[in-house]
Amino acid sequence: MKFKDLAELFSKLESTNKRLEMIEILSNFFQNLKTSGEFDDLDKIAYLLQGQLVSNIKQAPKIGIAEKMIIEALSLHSGVESSKIKEVLIKKGDIGVTAEYILSKKKKQKSLFDFSENSLNNNVSLDIHEIYSALQRMSITEGSGSNDKKLGILRGLMRKCSALETKYLLRIITSTLRVGVSTLTILDGLALGITGDKINREYIEKAYNLHPDLGDITRMLVEEGMDAIKQVKVSYGIPIKSMLASRVPYGEIIEKLGSPFKAEYKLDGERLQIHKRGNKIKLFSRRLLEISDQYPDVCKFVKNNVKTENAILEGEVVAMDVFYEKMLPFQVLSRRRRKYDVKDVSKEIPVGLFLFDILLLDNESYIDKPFPLRRKKLEEIINEKDEIKLVESKLIHSTEELLEFFQKARKKGNEGIIAKSIKEDAVYQAGNRGFLWIKMKGLEGRKLKDSVDVALIGAFHGRGRRKGVYGTYIGAVYDPLTDKFEAFTRVASGWTDEIMEFLKKEMEQHEVDKKPKNVSCEDIPDQWFHPKVVIEIIGDEITISDKFPSLGYSLRFPVFQRIRTEKGPKDATTTDEIKQLHSTQ
Repeated sequence: MKFKDLAELFSKLESTNKRLEMIEILSNFFQNLKTSGEFDDLDKIAYLLQGQLVSNIKQAPKIGIAEKMIIEALSLHSGVESSKIKEVLIKKGDIGVTAEYILSKKKKQKSLFDFSENSLNNNVSLDIHEIYSALQRMSITEGSGSNDKKLGILRGLMRKCSALETKYLLRIITSTLRVGVSTLTILDGLALGITGDKINREYIEKAYNLHPDLGDITRMLVEEGMDAIKQVKVSYGIPIKSMLASRVPYGEIIEKLGSPFKAEYKLDGERLQIHKRGNKIKLFSRRLLEISDQYPDVCKFVKNNVKTENAILEGEVVAMDVFYEKMLPFQVLSRRRRKYDVKDVSKEIPVGLFLFDILLLDNESYIDKPFPLRRKKLEEIINEKDEIKLVESKLIHSTEELLEFFQKARKKGNEGIIAKSIKEDAVYQAGNRGFLWIKMKGLEGRKLKDSVDVALIGAFHGRGRRKGVYGTYIGAVYDPLTDKFEAFTRVASGWTDEIMEFLKKEMEQHEVDKKPKNVSCEDIPDQWFHPKVVIEIIGDEITISDKFPSLGYSLRFPVFQRIRTEKGPKDATTTDEIKQLHSTQ
């Protein structure tokens, strides 16, 4: 497929913020793709629609082109001085929009460097696979003279691109390709465009949750049809999307789950999905990325103490004291998230693995089996030791028992508890947040009985003692339906000097001149950020807010708790959760 056709699709999607219109645009596009039989780039199209270069379960290649180099390439290509391009960029706040504007204005003028037969041929357009090939060459180009080589590759791409294509090419290169379409909307477009029936979205979404590679799912749907989609199962080496817990007031938990139900400790660690195939162990994070290298000791625990050849398990890794008697806070564990000196750090910071679910045993899927059966099977295959155990649990019959177990969990350094249904329909709902699991993290003190995870989207410069760092941040919650981050609160309390210094350096990587397209915020900070970093906050109560009218809610007296390094921006608290928390205060 020509990149020109994809750029035109992106442009149409960007021209509307109405979800139904987006679904119609996407369904028409996929329908035409199916009719044309152009299937070579299906996976790449799917990833780019998600604003990515590769699948969720793969690390994106680092292309290594700085904005300064892009401006230089654009200057040589257009004949416009770099200083002028910088002025436009400050106004537009987007390198892609800047390039489109510059090239549209200069379309009748050509630089001496870019004068060629191709540059005069309006029908010349890159294939999508050509762009991927060029980006791959950029990502592996290193050493002396690498910047010049990358600049040459980039200019070669730009010569064959129209102004519109250049806009999206540069966004791809700078990892800012966002056209305002969520994955759920893409799935709707696929269902309607490929199968002709939007009701099939349910099956496609389930397949995607079990195999979260939209490229694979799109190709399977187009080439093999719905029968293949319905046959997608849990498989070794491919992490599935985690089941999530909802929130309700503790007095309503029995009403939601029935009596009795099971309660488990909610640990203050990092959630792991563990794939064991013989002696080969792979660990996946909540964000679906393989992190086996960070926890070689955990791989050893699993290899030596899981009494089956093949299994996919879920658990939580927690920092422990040297005697394996006390759990340590997540901040201690976060020091394990490094690429170098892993062996030394693992000795310095021992960890324990606490298992709570099983998804696959040999070739038998357990996700459609009720929770009590899954727990029983887990107990049968684990040889418990200090370093590897099952999460502590208890059968709960009353609110009094629930409160007693919660207090016990908190005294042992846990975040709280997870209450789980033990009914026949208590299956593992991959990627979903239903009421089969309910989390409980707080009881008294504040009106808001739980914490909230927000993505940082903006900040204000500090004054006085906080001069030189950001003193206040704007935190946003996530709307999965619109794929937007809605401003929710300003956070100015709870920071230590060390945290403020660390965050200042961390957030410099995500600074942008203008509000990102996927952010909704009426506040005007000193500095905008791409929503990448997630923090946990607590507060007094959620209130109706005029300051953030887009969401309509805010948090009173927010206080920073910790940085959630294990969470991606789309793991932040959702807008629906905020509405639910407000209604149950």
